[in-house]
Order: sequence, then C-alpha cells, then structure tokens
Amino acid sequence: MRQKLLIVGGSYAASEIASHARECGYDEDIIIVSEELELPYQRPPLSKAYLKEHTQKVMPLKSAAFYSAKNIELELGTKVLGIERGANTALLSNGTHVTFDTLALAVGARAQRLLCTGADAKNVYYLRSIEDARLLSAASAGAEKVVVIGGGFIGLEVASALAQQLKQVTVVETQNRVLARVVSPEIAEFVSSAHVGHGVKLLTCRAVQSFVGENGVVRKVLLDGGTSLDADIVIFGIGSAPNMELAQQLGLHFENGIIVDSRSRTSRANVFAAGDCTRFFSPFNLNGIPVESVQNATDQARVAGSVIAGKDNVYETLPWFWSDQYDLKLQIAGLAVGATERIARPTVTSGISVFHFRNDACICVESVNGPREHIAARRLLARERITKQQLQDVDFDMPALLKLRALPTDGESVNRADEQKTKVSSD
Repeated sequence: MRQKLLIVGGSYAASEIASHARECGYDEDIIIVSEELELPYQRPPLSKAYLKEHTQKVMPLKSAAFYSAKNIELELGTKVLGIERGANTALLSNGTHVTFDTLALAVGARAQRLLCTGADAKNVYYLRSIEDARLLSAASAGAEKVVVIGGGFIGLEVASALAQQLKQVTVVETQNRVLARVVSPEIAEFVSSAHVGHGVKLLTCRAVQSFVGENGVVRKVLLDGGTSLDADIVIFGIGSAPNMELAQQLGLHFENGIIVDSRSRTSRANVFAAGDCTRFFSPFNLNGIPVESVQNATDQARVAGSVIAGKDNVYETLPWFWSDQYDLKLQIAGLAVGATERIARPTVTSGISVFHFRNDACICVESVNGPREHIAARRLLARERITKQQLQDVDFDMPALLKLRALPTDGESVNRADEQKTKVSSD
C-alpha cells in the first residue's frame, strides 16, 4: 500500500517540503491542505508592491502545472479541523478524512490581535494574507488619515507604502524606538529619519487605550496620556503568534513555537514542522528564538523534505532578512541576540552598517543600502569565525575581507539563484 505525506499549510514551507521531498526521491503520495484559495504565493510584496499598485497580481511560488507534474495534490480553501493522535487521520473542513503516514506542519503564524474597545471595527485591518492585502488596498484607496499600530517591519513597510501615496500616516509604538525588537538603535534611527522625512509621524512610548467611532467604524484612536488621533483606517502590525492548535492536539512539545530538531523533526517521529510555526536551536541560533523569514521557511522546509525522503540532512543555515521602505533596503545577516558589542560604520552608498560581536566574533551584520556588504557578510559568517581584528584590518569593508579570505564559490556560498530569490522576494 502506498504511503502518504500530509502537509498542512499553504506558504513557502508547505511548497518547499513537497517539492524537495519529490526532488530527493520521495515517490509516495503527497497532499497539501491549505485554508487559502490561492496557490502558495510570494508574501513580501503584500506590505510593499501590493499596497503601492492596487492592480498588483499574486505571484505564485510554483505554477499549478508544477504541482500536477510532480503529482502533488492540492486541497485549497480547506482547513484541517483536527487530527486523531493515535490513528494518523486528519479531519478536513470539507468532511473528508485523510489518513497519512507522515505529517508535516507548515501552519505558520497569525497576526497578534489587540484586545481593547473598538478593536473589532470594520475599518481596522491586519496584514498576513493576500485577502488581508486586498481588503487593505481597497480601503486605503479612499483614506486620508492612517494610523498604524506597531513600529516593526510590517508596520513600517505599510507606513512607507501609504506615505508614498501622500496619506497622512501616524505610527504608534509602545517601545522607545521603532524596530526595537529586531535591529540596533543606529539602524532604527536611520530608518526613523527616512519616515519623518516622508511626513510620517512617529509616536514612541505610547500605547492604545481604545478606539472611538460610530456604526462599527473607528474615527479616533485614543492613546495613553489623553492623545487622540483622527483615523480613516487603522492598521495593526504588532507581531504574530504561531498557530499551535494541531500541535496541541498531537501532544507535541512547543514553547512559543513547535520545537524541532536540526532535521525538522518534532517530538513525534512521523511529524515534521517548518517555517514560522517552529522554534529550533542551531550554531547560528544558540538561544532558539523563533525565526520568521522567507529564508528560514524555505531552507528549513528543504531539510524537512529531504529527511522525509530518506536523506540525512541537517538545518544549520545562517539566518538572513530584509525590509524595503522607500528607497531604503534594510538587510540583516545573522542574529544579534547575545551580542556584547556593536560597531556602526557608514557604507559607500550613503547607508549604514552595524557589526555585532560576541566573544570577539562577528555574529550579525545589519546594513541599510549596502547590498554588497550584506552578500559578503552572508558568505563570511556562514563559513568561518570572523573576528573584530580581521574587520578592523580592512576598515570594516566586508567585500574586501571576502576577497582576502578567497572563499570558494561552491554550494556552501551564496549562489546566483539565492541572490535572484532575494531580488524577486523583495520587489
């Protein structure tokens, strides 16, 4: 009897688990069950190009023909309601049951919700899916005054897209600076200056108390201290929470994410997980923090797919991230968690780079408008220990150090396809 791999989810991780399992020789049945009606698609444009151009089309990761050719079954617009722990059977929202031998959870995360008066109004929006983006795009077309709650990547990308459409945008952040949880103060200040220069009002150390309106529509956002902000629409970007319902049903180990090992295995031998729903430890993630990025979802899922196919691969990849705001490209190679020292330097392209060190070793490089620095950092940090002295010897010129180290251009380094993926995902 043929075996079956059931993949729950409809984004990068789900698509890559299926396609890489096939590529590595898995010839059993594969089914992807996704709540979304669309084929797995590019998500970064949702907070960028999609809001700038209302006619922007959804960009699928792979065509319908690809899934058909690889004999990967797609069950779209369908939710997995539950899984019988002992029977390896999933109940779908269309009433059918799917029996599987191997299960892969690529269930992602959902937007955090703010629980306060008026937060469920009609003109309050979140941005996680293409449907969210469509609703927000339509609403923003007729809006003049926009209040964005949250100064993280999503909040600032949305603020950037709408400010360029000459909307009056105010960003409210509870921390003392934007991007407080994800970048250094130097990078945050650089990005903040760009937003202020484009007319965005940044309110830090402020919290939302309630929303005031009529007929289910917000008209004012009330902050602590008595500040009142007029609003035609309100957009939340206050973080996300991993989807844990199925993991709980299965009794998997989880703590702020499904705990997986270096082979993407959960605490159950036949259950794998990858992407935003996971938490893992690696040489580049010693603290085991959740890593929400396209890179992580893609690379971790490829490992999962290969292990499902019988290969013995491990996930030990340097994390990297990016964010596009106005004419700024913010890129990060590595994780700065645990750093004890940082050094900021200007780039040759009127940007800035910040180098983070732990025990004299560089563990993370943040760059704004420094694509060459970013690519060099990804290659160097992924391969060997780079010390502060080595960087000082080249005046913190990462491309120069890369040339000196003469790293081979083999599969361990950043290849052309990887660089192209960054370009496509960032458009």
